[in-house]
Amino acid sequence: MKLVAEGRRVVLRRLREEDITAVEAWYGEAAMAAGIPHPLPLSRSSGEGRPVEDGASDLLVVERVSEPGPIGVVDYAVRDVWVTMGFIALAKSYRGWGYGSEAVRLLEEWATGNGSAERFRAKVPVGNGLGLYFWLRLGYRPAGRHELGWPPDERRDMMPMVRQPTDT
Repeated sequence: MKLVAEGRRVVLRRLREEDITAVEAWYGEAAMAAGIPHPLPLSRSSGEGRPVEDGASDLLVVERVSEPGPIGVVDYAVRDVWVTMGFIALAKSYRGWGYGSEAVRLLEEWATGNGSAERFRAKVPVGNGLGLYFWLRLGYRPAGRHELGWPPDERRDMMPMVRQPTDT
């Protein structure tokens, strides 16, 4: 298991093939709750899906320190000095307890600690008020469409949120 980061209550690690069944049990509902219109396929049984080879995935598993096993996932990409989080999704029974917030902070600490990134972006579906509030509480702020290197071809149904170390 490749550990990315360990916090007080959660661990972030790379997605593994054996995680897929456990994640798929709650992933569809979590994606809908997060306002993700087309959830990313995880299963490769139909020839689709995400690679899960160690280190190849841009999907991290969130699991509790006290209870190993996927309770959430964080989709991210690193480009230039930016870490962009496409979404974070948690199983329903784990929402509202601060696990998602801790996972985002761990990802930020990991990315800045290894020199991968200096700035952070999150994509929030426009209709997801709870998602917007989640990112605001973490110190993210809405960004203009062309501010701070946000891709100009970004979808209009997504609200760009940004945070730089100087923002907080």
